[in-house]
Amino acid sequence: MNIDLVRKEIPVTSRRAYFDNAGTGPPSINVLNAIHEYLADWRDYGENWEEWLPIIIDSRRLFAKIIGVGLEEVASVPNVSSALTALASSIKYKPNGNIVISELNFPTNIYLWHLQKKHGRTSEVRLLRKDQNGVVPLDEWEKAIDDDTSVVSVDYVSWTNGCREKIREITKIAHEHNAFVIADSFHGLGVFPINAKQDGVDALACGMYKWMQGPHGAAYLYTHRDKLDELDPNYIGWHGVEDSVVRRLSKQEDLFGKPFNIDDAEPALDATRFEGGSWGVVSIVGAKAALEYALKHDQQDSSMV
Repeated sequence: MNIDLVRKEIPVTSRRAYFDNAGTGPPSINVLNAIHEYLADWRDYGENWEEWLPIIIDSRRLFAKIIGVGLEEVASVPNVSSALTALASSIKYKPNGNIVISELNFPTNIYLWHLQKKHGRTSEVRLLRKDQNGVVPLDEWEKAIDDDTSVVSVDYVSWTNGCREKIREITKIAHEHNAFVIADSFHGLGVFPINAKQDGVDALACGMYKWMQGPHGAAYLYTHRDKLDELDPNYIGWHGVEDSVVRRLSKQEDLFGKPFNIDDAEPALDATRFEGGSWGVVSIVGAKAALEYALKHDQQDSSMV
């Protein structure tokens, strides 16, 4: 990788050494140009569904590629909290079951599960504590996860101290007890390669504005195709049904040529069942450009190995 060239493509580096990617990463010229072009188009022509909707699909496809999964397994959501909430409201919890999490998780990935207990969906939340070295040893995960565990929810990398969890080992333990594994990769993707299939996680959520250097308001949710049928959403939006405008577009149908069925609610057969209301298109445009930028440099690195 030509580091000098990369730095020139990220304007802030010409003025300062930037150390806050774990908060919000600085945008590349590619991201800025894509957003400016979108804004100019919106200014000059107003709404343009026929061009906007393919961008949503393309961004999903790019995210799927970067984590090694299929397009039909990815949904576009506004943030990681929305992704985790969608999963939590869809999971079939075991009777008198438990949920295993870590204090190293981001707060949403802790608060959310306490609330499931308060609402009676699980009997116990097992919150693992870090040791004197700042990590939760693997044997503590192994002790906490049992046949009554419904969900194991873990961050790839802790937001508090940078601890990198042993995702594959934790997933293996969880699956031995038929537990559903959710992974938050927000502090990992963009730092090191992630392959959700090889890691074995059942679901993965990631936002775009940290190490991926995209804008706020865009995130993605992966759910393994074999697990989708097990998830029964408790809420849905007009983009989460099987007969959505995006689905009509993919079939080359008139987007609004026929009424939507309001006598029933049929969730989409793929991961888009977790997409709710209308997207923040300007954020998706920036996210798509950020994914393209990351994949370009990832491919360059791979060709040099």
